[in-house]
Amino acid sequence: MSKAGYLPRGDKERVLWLNHFASKFAVHSNTLGLSPADVASVNNDAAMFTYLVTQVEMHTTAKENRVTYKNLIKDGPIGAPGGMLPMPVPAIAAPTVVAPGIFPRLAMLVQRIKSTPTYTEAIGKDLGVISAQQSTDTTDLKPALKLVIKGGQVEVQWVKGKADSIRIEKDSGTGWQFLTVDSIPHYTDKTPITTAATWKYRAMYIISDELVGQWSDVASIGVS
Repeated sequence: MSKAGYLPRGDKERVLWLNHFASKFAVHSNTLGLSPADVASVNNDAAMFTYLVTQVEMHTTAKENRVTYKNLIKDGPIGAPGGMLPMPVPAIAAPTVVAPGIFPRLAMLVQRIKSTPTYTEAIGKDLGVISAQQSTDTTDLKPALKLVIKGGQVEVQWVKGKADSIRIEKDSGTGWQFLTVDSIPHYTDKTPITTAATWKYRAMYIISDELVGQWSDVASIGVS
């Protein structure tokens, strides 16, 4: 099975994609229950990536022009017009500095978006986070979880198969909560056990940063 991701490969194409995503994200953020801080983070990431790619292009072109001019002045030919000395690269105001990991951070955000109850395929298409090629053989993918106690902690055992990773959620008595995205089986839940209780777990596979298939059957274990 193969499945194309929604992100383009080239930096120039990613600039276009990310700026489109940022503009649409602001429109859908309220529907998806996301905060103004999320919107600001996406906008800052888009501005910074655009700035950096632009700077690389400008300085690459400037370097090429200077190398050409240097070689002309160095080697001639004699009598050739020298032309004007290459001009300095114009300064561009820098945007807000962001932390490393724009696209890993974005992948986590897309996972959050697709796991919200108000997310729809129409929103996904508008944001540009649905793969150009959708594989049809992921419908029946369903993790099988096994829970064991090891060293006083719960180990969630699962099989990776065709998936890239797995999203695990936990209900320790207060409803389902996001626990982790795990890419290497198995996952150890390091939550301290402070009282006797029944912990429940469920999971769904992830391929190319998208939740696919079905939720696993709920697995339960008594802890004390």
